[in-house]
Amino acid sequence: MMLKEIGTYLQGQGIGTLGTDIFLGLMPDEPDNCIALFEYAGSPPDLHWEGEYPGLQVRARNKSYAAARTKIEETMKKLHGLHEQMLSGTRYLLIKARGSPEILKRDNNNRVELFVNFDVIKEEIDLAWDNLRDITWGDFIKRR
Repeated sequence: MMLKEIGTYLQGQGIGTLGTDIFLGLMPDEPDNCIALFEYAGSPPDLHWEGEYPGLQVRARNKSYAAARTKIEETMKKLHGLHEQMLSGTRYLLIKARGSPEILKRDNNNRVELFVNFDVIKEEIDLAWDNLRDITWGDFIKRR
């Protein structure tokens, strides 16, 4: 779900369009100019909290190095430092870049691929009304 949530967020921020030039979990052969989001192992789970610490990788591909660099920097600015953001029932406490964008490769079609990795801290939030029906407003305020 993380890839879809972040992809949808980036689409809303004007970075691109899911399925057209933003892809989740794969970098298709076409189009030449696109970004792709990948999930990878992050930090181990906490023993006293249900949250998660996954890794996120963003790749930008373009025929032009300058255009790929611009796109990955725009994407990084939208994600680096993002905090306390609810995306589709998931609370993203922090998304933080692990470094600067760097070149991954040039493919057989001479397109450049850049990437940047992110640390993510997130937790699923259960806001189902059934779970709240017996809670008074005062109880809700105390829990915050």
